Amino acid sequence: MNKKIYLLGLVALLLFTCQKQETIWIPNTDWGHWRLGHKSDLSFLEQNRFTVTFGSGAPNFEYVSREEFDQKMEEAKEFNKSYHDSGYIVLRYFSTSLNGKTQTSSDDPEKEQIDLVRFYNENWLDYVDYIGAKPLEDPTTWITVRPDETFPHYRYAPYGREVGPGFETWGCPNNPNYVRMMKGRIRAQAETGIDGSYVDWTHISGGTCYCKYCKESFVYFLNNSLPKEVGEEKYGTSDYGQVELPQNKNDKFWMEWLLFRNHSVAEFHKILRSEARKYNPYFMISGNVFGGFGYGPIAYDAAGNIELLGRDGYDDFIYSEMQEFLDSAPRRDERGEKITNSPALKFLTAAAHQKPVIIYATEITPPIFPDPTEKCLSAMAQINIAEAAANHTIFREKRETPPGATQIHNFLATNEENLVGAKLYSNIAILASLHQYLADELSFAFSASRILADRGIAHVMIIEDDLLSRSLNQYDLILVPYLPLLSTAKQQALKAFVKNGGKLIILGDSGMKNEYNLPYDQIPLAEMFAGQIYPDQEKEVQFGEGMVGYIPMLIAENKFLIPPKEKTEVTTFGPSMADVFPDIPEGYTRDRMDDNLRKILSYTADTILKFLKDRITRTERSHPFVEITTMSQQEKNLVLLYLVNYNVTVDGTITPAKNVAVQVVLPQGYDVSDVKFSGTLEEMVSIPFETKQINTQYVVKFIPAKVNIFGLALVEMKPI
Repeated sequence: MNKKIYLLGLVALLLFTCQKQETIWIPNTDWGHWRLGHKSDLSFLEQNRFTVTFGSGAPNFEYVSREEFDQKMEEAKEFNKSYHDSGYIVLRYFSTSLNGKTQTSSDDPEKEQIDLVRFYNENWLDYVDYIGAKPLEDPTTWITVRPDETFPHYRYAPYGREVGPGFETWGCPNNPNYVRMMKGRIRAQAETGIDGSYVDWTHISGGTCYCKYCKESFVYFLNNSLPKEVGEEKYGTSDYGQVELPQNKNDKFWMEWLLFRNHSVAEFHKILRSEARKYNPYFMISGNVFGGFGYGPIAYDAAGNIELLGRDGYDDFIYSEMQEFLDSAPRRDERGEKITNSPALKFLTAAAHQKPVIIYATEITPPIFPDPTEKCLSAMAQINIAEAAANHTIFREKRETPPGATQIHNFLATNEENLVGAKLYSNIAILASLHQYLADELSFAFSASRILADRGIAHVMIIEDDLLSRSLNQYDLILVPYLPLLSTAKQQALKAFVKNGGKLIILGDSGMKNEYNLPYDQIPLAEMFAGQIYPDQEKEVQFGEGMVGYIPMLIAENKFLIPPKEKTEVTTFGPSMADVFPDIPEGYTRDRMDDNLRKILSYTADTILKFLKDRITRTERSHPFVEITTMSQQEKNLVLLYLVNYNVTVDGTITPAKNVAVQVVLPQGYDVSDVKFSGTLEEMVSIPFETKQINTQYVVKFIPAKVNIFGLALVEMKPI
């Protein structure tokens, strides 16, 4: 009897303990669940069925007393918990810049004017539990410096306004004192209960950093990443301790210097993430990257290497400031041309390995949109959200959400159960590689994507990491759009893909150099054509079970560069690197690419059609303003097809796309049971379809009656 009483008491105690334990909040990290509302107002969030918003974070140490800090921390914890209790993911801005103020906006900032200097001198000891003992070197030594010891800075002003006396500069991610301060800051953020931070200024500023810590770290980086024999062959030295830091692309070790900058930023994020997760095991980190630049400026100027940041253990989502004002807003412009950011979005999704990607873009407010009407705001918000959603990304609204945006957000929310778990999917992949630009080489993945999108051909991008980490057999065809640098291992992976039955199209002398930018005596990819180098002319050969085609590409003397605009028209995100790289938004977003490059890429698209015959997901007729993408939701046996109609003008006029005949190639082993569609943001309804079998795969065809801006089809499959 006593034993029974004891056991009952133990069970009761365990139940009581479980009831007393707080439920651990774990954020939903699937892209399909994320709909971001900029304003943490419950009625606003509920009306638009948002799931992600901005929470309350910790104040910076230098601006509050410790008593105020502790009070604000408690307030932030309470605020964030209340939003978690309502089901919302809460994020927070986190700046890595160091702020200061000059007497006037025209004065050159001085190191001593950084706000942290006063904190270092007067209040450091109040926060030793977060940032440790005061270092001997004060914050004037923490910042990135040019070779002459001057430092870069930035003054922010809202669009259309004059700058003020405030300025920002940047700490060096290799400086241990600066890193310690940032670890303390991110710890405080994590302790408030927020789910993650997007880290602003994900870069090492133009001109980079030449401090003593960068010198030491660069030598360490070279010793661990550049084999001695490669250093001897490439630069005539393997004594990396004696290397002078390069200052321009004509100096030795310039490529490695750019790689080092990328590595420094990525490792800094990894440190922040690891520190935050000591206090919140589910804390998410994101960089704020310039995904709309095209590769060149990302690698060359901003040093925000998205392909590194997207790896496991680094960033958990990507935050991309990829548009600038109206210039790159998706729509039909005044010339009657389609403005599209879909190539950049596909790359961001590939680099993030399909983790959430937030697009912080066009601000649909005055003075960018002069006196915008509700019609204008609704249409422009819808096209931005539609373009983002169709490419597996999330568009962040920057104003009170207009009715059109509310409508599309509600539509996405209604279909969330089918979006969660969905991944961009196609049997055609374009291999994208930022590595080329780090070696001052060209590549054309963004421009090639634009050409395929204009032809109504669904496709995805993959990055170099995917060649070694993912099964390539999910693709029927891979396009290598002129990638001069490819390691032997990655070329062998492409060869194995062909040998196992895949189709490969190689544009130009891809893989003629290894990953260190040294030429091969024997190009591994060229071995499929039974030679040490590629043939002199176009050639297609059988290799194993698959097929490989080579299309010669002579790089023109002008390198297919886009004529720059007048200086007054140059934008940060537009043709500012037009004198260096052609694959920039001015070409692929605004469709101003070089005519000769367009001809080569159009011929490449024709070759893709020839190689795959009718096994292509595409629109069957020309619809110049309609783009098509597909996603796979394997757990539900679904293929999701997206149609985005860009025939929307800045005044809000929408010209619906009608009778867009499409066909979808199904995964191997599946047939269709039903097709549901909506092109008007209303309820999904079943529509007629027909199927045909091509070899061992099924293709489904259907004709949506109407697409206003955003169309979604659910292709329900059954195993066969």
